Amino acid sequence: MKILLIGSSGAGKSTFSKKLSVLTGFPVLHLDKIWHKTDYSEDARLYFREAQVNFMSKNEDWIIDGNYSGTMEVRLPEADLIIWLKISRCKAIFRVIKRSLKSRIQGHNRSDMATNFKEKFDREYFEFMSFIWNFPKRNTPKIQHLIEKYDKMDHVLIVKNQKDKEKIMSMFS
Repeated sequence: MKILLIGSSGAGKSTFSKKLSVLTGFPVLHLDKIWHKTDYSEDARLYFREAQVNFMSKNEDWIIDGNYSGTMEVRLPEADLIIWLKISRCKAIFRVIKRSLKSRIQGHNRSDMATNFKEKFDREYFEFMSFIWNFPKRNTPKIQHLIEKYDKMDHVLIVKNQKDKEKIMSMFS
């Protein structure tokens, strides 16, 4: 089975994908880990796309965690299941700030993030907060359109709470 986990930053995609991987044995590709180890150049975009294609072709079953709508068309046609985590903007921002502070205090990155990535509380960080706040208005329609374009609406499970997560986990146990 090929599974995509999508949703805003802070929705819990990485945490959920790790738990799902333990349960299923499927390998996980964390898109943040790949993207944030690049220099964000045009060559990096090609590398990012290729890394996804290679991962999907090497694995019969997989879990891919992340949005990156610019390359979603690479992943969507292959997906058997799309798990869309939808949480409130306030909760998403709270979670991102909490994990940022935790990383800073502990002195290391999350396991789903590139080792060379250093999060700073600077202008870029506040732009990231704005991205999260505006995700429902700006990104949700794009993602919805892509899902419809590839006729994958019947493959989408919406997760809004812990009960929804548990229901999905029970499908695999």
